[in-house]
Amino acid sequence: MQPPIRFAAAGDILITRRLPASFMGALRQALSPADVCVANLETTITDGTRFASAYSGGTWLTADPGCLSDVRALGFHVLGFANNHTMDYAYDGLSDTLLAMRRQGIQPVGAGKDLFDASAPAFVETPGGRAAVLACCATFENAARAGSQTESLPGRPGLNPLRVTTVYRVCRARARFLRETAERLGVNALRKAHRAQGFLPLLPQGCLEFGPLMLEEVESEEEEGRFSRVDERDARRLLEDVRRARALCQAVVVLVHSHEIKGTNEEEPDFFLEDFARRCVEAGASAVIGSGTHQVQGIEIYRGCPIFYCLGNFFFENDTVQKLPADFMEQYGVSIHASAQEGLRARAAQATAALGGRRPVYQSVLPRFAIEDGRCTSLELLPVDLGLSGPRWEKGVPRPAQESAAREICDYVNRVSAPYGTRWRLQDRVIVPAEGEL
Repeated sequence: MQPPIRFAAAGDILITRRLPASFMGALRQALSPADVCVANLETTITDGTRFASAYSGGTWLTADPGCLSDVRALGFHVLGFANNHTMDYAYDGLSDTLLAMRRQGIQPVGAGKDLFDASAPAFVETPGGRAAVLACCATFENAARAGSQTESLPGRPGLNPLRVTTVYRVCRARARFLRETAERLGVNALRKAHRAQGFLPLLPQGCLEFGPLMLEEVESEEEEGRFSRVDERDARRLLEDVRRARALCQAVVVLVHSHEIKGTNEEEPDFFLEDFARRCVEAGASAVIGSGTHQVQGIEIYRGCPIFYCLGNFFFENDTVQKLPADFMEQYGVSIHASAQEGLRARAAQATAALGGRRPVYQSVLPRFAIEDGRCTSLELLPVDLGLSGPRWEKGVPRPAQESAAREICDYVNRVSAPYGTRWRLQDRVIVPAEGEL
């Protein structure tokens, strides 16, 4: 009888320093039973000489190749590189990162020299059969999107995109007011001219625009609100990739990087992500693993398969970035010749709720699960603490949580998973599904 395929998954690896040797043993032990260990690499890997893009994922991130060797030593086999930092250091930074991963024996997914390469799965052979891992990203500058090769032109390097449309629904009375306001102020004047010239498509029936915002008219105030949906061009392409992979493999895992949320609560995944994740399972995915919002979101068991809407941070060393470009310094009003630490302090000084001081940002879970015939047969979550209250030189580095922190994390996971009807309990400092949940 064929054994199950054992997976371990982590969230964002935002690493900027070599891992202390004292942390290696516990982390390697936590990951070692897995046949396939996956995460999202939230930084480029370069020697520090590549020029920065004119845009970034929020902070321009790059780390020394030695950091990646530590990640490999922990046991990671596949790293997603479809995220908002993929192009922080332009095309050279992308190329360097992919090359560095391959040199370490890590398979990169979600980015490549063109869209075909960026959408290709990683395959891992295990005692339980072949597993496939795919990755895509919903949060990115359009210039970071990989492009397809055609008969006349090569493809464009970049990330595997999942484009998202945000729609605001407004009642007819409010829509009329907005239309009149836009006309009076000339908010849509240039877009109207471009639409008349054929550079923009006609507005869908029942829609209006207010600058870059797309608005749908509805009958009543009760129907108003913000909603999101995937671009069906990307959804069809990505779901077909899942189907093809499932035809070749015993298990398929999809990594999705997304910072979008429904409103102001970062515990809630956006509408499009819930819909897309379920469609991935329907297409043959055995698990969907989200990252992006820097804190854990809910876990759903859908058709016997886990959907981790976001696993938060695994490493979070945002405070120890070594180099930042002039663009960052100008943004926060310091000299372009200032150190990275001065720039980071200037940013933190203007924040009312900086990421670096929020407890959920420094707590996470490490799922370990088994897949048989495409379905999850066992699942546990290792609570992970990233040392918010410890020494500064250990801040952002993961370690298995102590008993009190583990209970706190279990309570948190129960709260954010409640909308999906999943319940959890702590057992020997490991979080497991409540009776009958799996």
